[in-house]
Amino acid sequence: MKNLGALLCMISALVGSVFSYKCHSCYCRNSTTCNETEIECIGSQCMTACQYFNIGENNTFKTIYRGCANETLCGTKGSAMVTNMKFRFNVFCCTGHLCNNQSYELPAENVTINGVKCPSSLCMGTLEECKSDKEVNCTGSMDRCLDYRAKVINPVGVVEEYSNKGCVNSDCCLHNFGNTIGIQEIHREYLKC
Repeated sequence: MKNLGALLCMISALVGSVFSYKCHSCYCRNSTTCNETEIECIGSQCMTACQYFNIGENNTFKTIYRGCANETLCGTKGSAMVTNMKFRFNVFCCTGHLCNNQSYELPAENVTINGVKCPSSLCMGTLEECKSDKEVNCTGSMDRCLDYRAKVINPVGVVEEYSNKGCVNSDCCLHNFGNTIGIQEIHREYLKC
């Protein structure tokens, strides 16, 4: 009888582990308005990912994704800066049915100069190394230098090749820009941070 009780507990635990939760789901590229649906997710975590891509002072492209959690991304906060471009993302995860209804806005950017200086360059239309004698003062959590060359679909849907150097933080390096939501990488030529 003890074995039967233990077996029932094991079966109960296994069945409970495959129950799914519902999460809000949407993907809005270059928009803050998202038509959400509900999706079933295995496990108990939902996710909201926000990404800002700034070009110059007045062009900010905001993208949002809601859906099932990718637990390797939960809690990540990426930042990168190249000449007049900035890239930032945050991933928020939560537990329970339809819990991913966090506000869209990213936390305020830390603009305090941190003492790290990196080469700064941006070349469009090429995958060759972009060279420059300019430097940029890194800010906030951006404590590494970046050298990145790739062909991507930019936030407005245009395919571009570009080569750049600048500042980056550890979360961007850890995920190698492979999980961006507003910029789709088609081909990576080179990445070093």
